[in-house]
Amino acid sequence: MKRSNKLAVLFVVVVTVLMSAAPLAAQEDMADSIRVTVIAGAMQDTMQKLADAYMAENPGVTVTLELEPEGGAFQALVAAGNQPDLIITSFGPQLGTLVKDDVAVQLDELEGADALYERIAPEALAVISGGYYYVPVGADVTLMIYNKALFEQAGLDPEKPPVTWDEFLAAAEAIDALGDDIYGTVFWNEALFWGGWYWNMLQPLYLNANQGQCQLMNRLGTDIVFGDEECNLGAFLAFLDAAQEFAPPTMETNFFSRKVGMWAQYGYSWEPNLESAADEPMVIGEDVGVAPAPVPAEGDTSFTTYGGRAMMILKTTPEREARAWDFLQFLMQDENNYTFITELGYLPVLESLKSDEYFQDPQRQTFVEISQHGVQPEQFAAAETVAIELQAVIQESVVEDTLADADAVAEAVERARAALAE
Repeated sequence: MKRSNKLAVLFVVVVTVLMSAAPLAAQEDMADSIRVTVIAGAMQDTMQKLADAYMAENPGVTVTLELEPEGGAFQALVAAGNQPDLIITSFGPQLGTLVKDDVAVQLDELEGADALYERIAPEALAVISGGYYYVPVGADVTLMIYNKALFEQAGLDPEKPPVTWDEFLAAAEAIDALGDDIYGTVFWNEALFWGGWYWNMLQPLYLNANQGQCQLMNRLGTDIVFGDEECNLGAFLAFLDAAQEFAPPTMETNFFSRKVGMWAQYGYSWEPNLESAADEPMVIGEDVGVAPAPVPAEGDTSFTTYGGRAMMILKTTPEREARAWDFLQFLMQDENNYTFITELGYLPVLESLKSDEYFQDPQRQTFVEISQHGVQPEQFAAAETVAIELQAVIQESVVEDTLADADAVAEAVERARAALAE
């Protein structure tokens, strides 16, 4: 077995610097100019198209796109009075953190909010501190994707993906044995350092371990529960440790290189990456298969993280907040939301788009069906703190092998509670 993945890896996180913008004090008379954060690449291109359409309908208005800071950390910008007006970020504790810091606008109190929220699927919404502070723009679910060619080369049936953890590990071992540059599976280990949002990608395997009985915290977000026996954190960590035996240390070798057999952290929104796979595009249903994330035992339910992208307005001035709200409502018009989700690879959150023929395609229906067992990530501000501490333990116990497996659960509990107490 390859053990290179057990070496400690040093990562340098390069923070993306936003385009320069004047502090809010100098922007008070710029109500017709708003700033919106995006992810570089496809999202930037799609949002530029939508921003141009909005500006064409609203002469004299300027919508400027800026790159989101690494990991979606907006706190430094807020502290400097240089926050953007509208952000497009991931579901998860970052939303709760911004609400807790009192820098987000409560949207359900705005004119037109009732009509907008009535059009959105209930499973895409979550109340934070008694209200709605975000609008979901597109949904995502996480499942397993696998390389059919590598299955065949390893003597596995490409039409019968592994269902249980034991079957997954056996398949990973068989594929891993094909060569030094071929791996049975992969995890995005460098993302363990990038904040709690990465927990969204790990969470399905954890939920499978405890069959959806618990997440990281109690329902009030006041204390952790992951150390409770029924949460099966130890079994989850043991599975990660066993699977890491057949994985590279980082995502430098990723599934799209065609050198990885299975990836149990594939989200629907990764679909555009199939187009840029090594040699030629990969096609789901042909050379690529999709299946639920593996479960501990046959007959168990496979869960998924119900994630995606959410839009949130940050507090600036009443005039700029009103303009940001108007632009947000424009983005959620059926035609514009359809452009966003189809070009960027998201599932619909608007009830009116769910029946569109584009989402009735058999390959997309697999994702829709799996979403029935979707669990929204915890959005308490404290969940970010807890996830970061747990991910540090995963780094030490699974990736670096510097923390004994037997001590991992207790260490994670101790660190998380200490961090919450600070």
